[in-house]
Order: sequence, then structure tokens, then C-alpha cells
Amino acid sequence: MGRSLGFVAVLGLLLMACNVDATPRTSSPAATADIRRSRIDITYSDLMENDVHNVSSKVALQAAIDALKAEATKTGGTDDFPALEFQDTNQAVLSDFAKFADAAAAFAARNRQMTPNRFADVAIKGMISATPDCHTYYVNADGAGFLSRPVRTTGTDAQIPSGGTSLGGPDQAGLTGKILPGGIAYITWHDFITIGTYKIADALKAMLDKAVAMGAKAWLFDLRGNVGGVGPTDAMTSWFLDGQPTLTTIVKSGNGGTATAIKELRLPDAYQLPMAIILNDRGGSGPEVFTAGLKENKRATIVGQRSTGCVGGFFYAQFPDGGQIAVAALEFVGAVTGTKYNNVGIAPDVPADDATAVSKAIDLLKQKIAGG
Repeated sequence: MGRSLGFVAVLGLLLMACNVDATPRTSSPAATADIRRSRIDITYSDLMENDVHNVSSKVALQAAIDALKAEATKTGGTDDFPALEFQDTNQAVLSDFAKFADAAAAFAARNRQMTPNRFADVAIKGMISATPDCHTYYVNADGAGFLSRPVRTTGTDAQIPSGGTSLGGPDQAGLTGKILPGGIAYITWHDFITIGTYKIADALKAMLDKAVAMGAKAWLFDLRGNVGGVGPTDAMTSWFLDGQPTLTTIVKSGNGGTATAIKELRLPDAYQLPMAIILNDRGGSGPEVFTAGLKENKRATIVGQRSTGCVGGFFYAQFPDGGQIAVAALEFVGAVTGTKYNNVGIAPDVPADDATAVSKAIDLLKQKIAGG
């Protein structure tokens, strides 16, 4: 079967990817047409080995067949694909894949209007659609991308309120802040990035320091339009907690362990102010991980709309002829409540549309400040 795709889950709240050797896993008997079999093989093997949703081999193979039949019909060919019996298991079945691949090659021979590359694209797109997740995607040799779970957003980016006293920004991560009337520190940024000498955690901490020095009484983080990235979300969440459990990692085989806030990173009492976070469906990943740990411990009130639901990590393999396949290999659930966030999103505590989210968050924080 060749070398398998190995995956080591790192129990930190970072979205991660691992680059691996991508050799075909199954035997390759002579085919009647070129279907880029090794590319489809690698995709199937990666799904069966790593998919956190435990997609069935039968379901994945049948989804590929259905997609090929639909494409053949669409392009004026024949959809005469033989009915095949597959085992219903979440493990790779080499004999079933070989059965599928041989039948697919014969099908391709009857549908020459599909090029080998197009044939593989359709089969792989169909296969990954059987296990939709924002982390599962396919990039072909030409650089075209195919998502297993297309995300269609309707929300806006952060809407910075007028007035107030500037805390600085925007910088390269879009970090911008101001002290609003009543002592509410409004802060927004659009990337969790660490590039060169720039670290979002350091930049944000410096802005928090400035806000506290100016007499801030509450935090308002507007994370609409934040696209995430590789940022220290676990450390940033830890600033406002006291060692509590935050998120549990789920992998294909089950529970991958629970992360807790790093007690030593908790900020002084002057920083432990009432907090609201604004979310919507525009952006996800890093802001969701940051927010979920706080929500689990009732440390922040979430205002706005349900977030994207891209709360996990992926594992990718590069194809020898270019492109790659990424598979959702882990997802996070609430360590306190057990709430599922990946593919679901974070529900707001205070629903609000984009036009009124900031004003509702401000009113909420003013009430908390007044209540002590």
C-alpha cells in the first residue's frame, strides 16, 4: 500500500497542516483510459485515514461515481456507470477502490469529451463533497480550488464606530482601536498573523496596555471579517482566563485531549474587564477559536450572528504532478459544555444584525460597567 499519511495532533489551539509524502496507496492495473488514478487514489486514502468525520468508504466512492455521471450527462456523454457494491466502513478498502478505479477507467473510455485532468477533478470534488468541512479542499495541478463545503457569507467586515480617542492603527493585521465614551475599548483586527518581526499577540497586548493606561472599563472586540491565520489563539485566550479548560480536540479515532488556559499568561486584574465579542459569518477559524474558549467559560458575551463554523485543523498531501488535497483531521468542541462548533459556528448570546451589532454591544457593556 506504500507509505501512509501520518498525522500527529498537536494539542494546542492552532490550525495546522503537515506536508507529507504522497505516493499512491493501491495497486494500479492497466486501465482503458487515463483517469489520473494516482491522484484519485491519494485523495481516497487520505480521506479514509484522516477524516475527522469518519466518512464511509462506500459513501465517498459512490459520491465520486454520482459526480462523474452528472458531468458525463452535462457534457453530452453517457452516464452508463455499472452498479457496484462497496463495503460500508470508515477504513480504506483496497479491493473496493480498485473496483471503482477500473470501472471509472472504462467509463472514461466511453466519455472522451472529459480530459484526464477534468475527469480526476470531477471524481475528487465528488468524493470530498461526501464529507463537507471548510478544512477539506482540493487544488488541482493548474491551481484551481474545489471546496467540500463552500462558504457563502452574507455579513460585513468590522464597522469601526465614529468618535472616541484613538488607540492606534491600522497596522499590517488591520489592528485598530479607540476608547469610546464610557471607557469602552473598541478593538478590531482582520488577521491572526505572525510574520517576520510582527506578532499579532504582541501588537494587541501593546494596545491593551495603552487602553488600560487610558482608563478602559470594558473590552469590545469586533472580529467580523477576521480570516484567522496562524496566531497564538490559546495564549490570547489565556490572558482573560485563569487556567480553565477551553477546547477539546476530536480526531478520527476520538478524543484527542483537552486544552486549558495557560495560567501563567493571565493578565493582571486591571485587564479583567467586562468583554463583548462581535461575530458574524464573514471570517472564521482563528477568531472562532479565540472566542469559543472564552464563551465556554462565560468570560465574554457574544453579540451579532452565528459565525462561520471553521473550528479545527487539516492535514494535507501534495500530489506528485502538482496540487494538493487537504482533509479535516481534527475539530474542536467545548471543553466545558461539549458544544460542537466546527461546521456549526458559534451562536450569539445577543443576536444583532451588522448595522446594530456595535450599538447593542456598547449598551450591554455599559450595563455591565454600571452593575459593577
